Amino acid sequence: MQSYRRGNINLDTGLHYLGGLEKGGILYSRFLNLGLTTLPWKRMDLDAFEEIHTPKGLYNWPQGIDRFINAMLQYFPHQREGLEKYCQLLKCTDEEWMQKTNAWDYLNSIITDSELIEVLSAPAMCKMELRRQSLPLFTFVHGTAAFIESSWRLDGAGNILVECLMRQIKQLGGQLYANKEVYKLFEADGKIISAICKDGTEFDADIFISDAHPATTLHLIEDSKVIKKIFRRRMVTQENTAGMFTLHLQVKPNAIKYFNRNILVTGTNSVWDNAIDENHVVKGIMISCPLADVINGYATCIDILTPMSWDAVKKWEDSRVFHRPDGYKEMKDSVARQCIGMAASVFPELEESIECMYSSTPLTYRDYNAIPRGSAFGYRKDYQNPLMTIVSARTPVRNLLLTGQSLMLHGLHGVTMTAEYTLKSMGEN
Repeated sequence: MQSYRRGNINLDTGLHYLGGLEKGGILYSRFLNLGLTTLPWKRMDLDAFEEIHTPKGLYNWPQGIDRFINAMLQYFPHQREGLEKYCQLLKCTDEEWMQKTNAWDYLNSIITDSELIEVLSAPAMCKMELRRQSLPLFTFVHGTAAFIESSWRLDGAGNILVECLMRQIKQLGGQLYANKEVYKLFEADGKIISAICKDGTEFDADIFISDAHPATTLHLIEDSKVIKKIFRRRMVTQENTAGMFTLHLQVKPNAIKYFNRNILVTGTNSVWDNAIDENHVVKGIMISCPLADVINGYATCIDILTPMSWDAVKKWEDSRVFHRPDGYKEMKDSVARQCIGMAASVFPELEESIECMYSSTPLTYRDYNAIPRGSAFGYRKDYQNPLMTIVSARTPVRNLLLTGQSLMLHGLHGVTMTAEYTLKSMGEN
């Protein structure tokens, strides 16, 4: 959720838009309780919050599940039966059978037009890892339905949401500490006694909750008497999702008008399993225009995202931020130029409008967020592995709980629901 500044513009690391925030929506009551509904949310275009460009055509997604299905029927009238089943699926996101069902197989069982499957899947390209072999239908639907219900942007940098949460914590008597890197969790008698920071500070508590990646959390506990090797091995060796290549473009004043929608551009490859690999070829992009710093209706920044696997950066894994070799920088520049080239199919004036650009890869996310392999969405969920489709918030250490994107669902919607899941587990402990 955090944002940072480069020059005179704000850049968001991940909060590009949010779904389900209308009254009665899946996040409304939760955000109301957290004091977040008063933030300056702006609803995205009702008739086209997603604009999808494929080699075969242009498709607009309207907000509202029924309106969305009717729009898809206009594009694909011969797929009525499948779209009616898909409509019911979007309205029912919590069935247990969906956790054990392969998303790719299910979509192909109800939809017979491959182009429609691409259109239904394209906006998920940067919301989750679209992996044919493993993605649970549960994850796919939760990462899609809420956005179709209603989609919103924050009129400002993502940090204003963080600052709002910080105020809530302080008003409730909580304390916040920055620049306190925990390097060890001290265990005794089957409990965590204290968290020890690199600067020597120790924090004692009755309950410890970690939203760091579970593997990162376990690395903080040495010589545990209660964590069995089989548990540690499973949590540390579990595969993680691919990462993301993000490109922030600062554009010249009055060059590109703000667009209140996301634009997806796909290539000849399917959006499924399309992450950039060691060949460094971009296969599809999402283009977003942050509301922060919009001046007189014109954008100051445009974000472009595309999935990127660890294989694309593995040869430079021993490097660290600000100390990358030239080959890595050349790769980033090549990928950035490909992204700009794809975006130019929608914005022909884009390249000549760029003042400067900033990019990041899974290596960046690994180094800043301590996430194994810079994974964008944490653990890879697998419909065939129920232990990893929903990971328990409880650990063998009775007062240590987990939360965050690796447990159940990712994204702002996902971690909000996962926090409730952790809270419930705390009560059961």
